Amino acid sequence: MTHQAKLLTAALVAGTCLSAPVFAADGTASPVPGRTIGYVMTSEYKAIWDTPDGKLECPQGINNGPREEFKILYPEDKKWTILESQLERESEVWYPTLKPQEKLPHYESIAKVAFGIDLNDKVDDNDYTDPDGNKGIDNQTQRAWGCTANYRSTSYNLGAFNNWRKYAYNIIVIELTDVDDLINDTDVTLTTYRGMDRPMTDATGATYLPGGTQRVDMRFGKDFVQKFKGKIVDGVLTTEGADYTEPSAGGGSNIANVRYYGARWRLSLTGERAQGILGGYMDIGDWNSAANQTRSTHHQAYGQAATPSIYRALMRNADYADPKTGQMIAISTAFKVGLTQVFVQHPVNEPAVSANGTAPSATSMSRD
Repeated sequence: MTHQAKLLTAALVAGTCLSAPVFAADGTASPVPGRTIGYVMTSEYKAIWDTPDGKLECPQGINNGPREEFKILYPEDKKWTILESQLERESEVWYPTLKPQEKLPHYESIAKVAFGIDLNDKVDDNDYTDPDGNKGIDNQTQRAWGCTANYRSTSYNLGAFNNWRKYAYNIIVIELTDVDDLINDTDVTLTTYRGMDRPMTDATGATYLPGGTQRVDMRFGKDFVQKFKGKIVDGVLTTEGADYTEPSAGGGSNIANVRYYGARWRLSLTGERAQGILGGYMDIGDWNSAANQTRSTHHQAYGQAATPSIYRALMRNADYADPKTGQMIAISTAFKVGLTQVFVQHPVNEPAVSANGTAPSATSMSRD
């Protein structure tokens, strides 16, 4: 066996040992050595409830995209200058207005079911019921863009742009601390970070493996550090609300972070995986910047995503007001997320202060 092969074998054996669970008194697996466990996000999808043909929730049909809207606004039976057509339209893409566009109808989803989380701890008339029967679900993006092809479950873009190894900027890490049991625990803390390492995969690159390491960025990633208080009941973690800025990247280099007010997590936990919902009130201005910085109008046409029309729909359905001005600035939304267990490595020579003013521990899940 070569020296490199010996090192690889040793690493694989060590990784296997590191992810081995400990057991609770009742014999159920509860892998929380050091009362701390970390996960890296390996999938994130906009959580839109839909049917295969869309007739139930979108009886009027699916919305037009940029190319279709352009033809409506600038019909080919008339000659147009570049200034009064292409440049005018691109200006509207970047700086959309709330002025009604009679020529450009935007169909909203009429579904009564939606994925998401109750973000305000009450049941309102415009709230949804989720597929599991939970009421009070806040997810107004279901209504605003539920009939836009780009955000539906059949969209090519959902898979094409969900490659968490491709863009190092938006590696999202969560760390659970004060964890006595992954099945039932009345008081845990979830802290978000931006990671610095691409998630570990198997040889095919198709499956994310637990046991990798994630160094957290406490120098340029401080804006992404947030703490959420939570509890675990029957293996499901739920957190209280907190404002969260999520790193976003696309197009190979462009970055545009998005703020979520009153964000909450609901995750089913195991020692190797976590999956569930991240919900919050998405800042609509941030979404508009992110959508246009990371994807050109040409590329948005692949999913029939006409951002000026979507922007107006988001503002019509906005359900979060700026506490200082009272102006509606955000809309409730939800993401389906999947995460894989990692060892979280904090800076050693550069002690960082976390969101509550305390320095984090050296690593998640002791390697001893």
